Amino acid sequence: MSMYKCKSLFTCCLLMMASLSFAQTASAQFDKISKAFLDTRSGVVLVAAHRGAHLDFPENSMAAFRRAIELGIDIIELDVRCTKDGILVVMHDKTVDRTTNGSGAVSGFTFEEIRKLRLKHNGTVPEEQIPTLEEALLLAKGKILVDLDIKDGNCINAIMETVTKTQTARNCFFFLDNPQHVKELKAKNAGFMVLARTHSSKEVDALFAAAKAEAVHIDPSHYTTAVTEKIRSNGARVWINALGEVDLKAVTSGSAAFEELLKNGANIIQTDQPALLKAYLVSVKKHF
Repeated sequence: MSMYKCKSLFTCCLLMMASLSFAQTASAQFDKISKAFLDTRSGVVLVAAHRGAHLDFPENSMAAFRRAIELGIDIIELDVRCTKDGILVVMHDKTVDRTTNGSGAVSGFTFEEIRKLRLKHNGTVPEEQIPTLEEALLLAKGKILVDLDIKDGNCINAIMETVTKTQTARNCFFFLDNPQHVKELKAKNAGFMVLARTHSSKEVDALFAAAKAEAVHIDPSHYTTAVTEKIRSNGARVWINALGEVDLKAVTSGSAAFEELLKNGANIIQTDQPALLKAYLVSVKKHF
């Protein structure tokens, strides 16, 4: 065997070993994340990257999701819509105008048409396509939790089918804003996990009177220790957003701005600054 072939074989072996090592590390990390997510009394506060790590890459892009995984973030939030021909794609807005080099409603494009567009980022147009939900879930599988923000209710059955097809029920939770919808989802598959949206303490009561959720999204208006204890006692985690003012304050005045969000017991924080938030949580021993 020539020296060149030996070197090539050696390089291939190193790459395979590195890939296997990363996969094993990611799997071990996901096991910790998954266990913590289901342990409402855990002292670990989980970090949710809003639309992926979009400071570095286009929002809701495969690159932003990969970056969140590389950063060791616990959850990616993504938004799901349907194309004209029923393909599930990841896109927040009703139209593609703000986030791509195209224009028009997502529902007005076939998948073939929408796939020709490129996502924008900070005034540039990198080679990032709009992902399908299936692509995003296969990337996340066994590595990171996924918050499925369903932007089109007509897609819900197709989303459930995709989660089942990709065998990612352990990764995903469905973001739902109606206790009846939570009950219906659980009736179809008790293994599906839910992040339930609430706007008041009364809505928290109504939720648990109707169904079980793995996490409950609350607002500052009903963020009290009584509410968080009620949620935890019902076997759920407490989700609150740092989006906007808190994130901005953390960037301009220091990451201790996140401390305010922890005072009454929230244990999942969604942010546009996932790396900053994670570093803060590690520093106060509230993360892995």
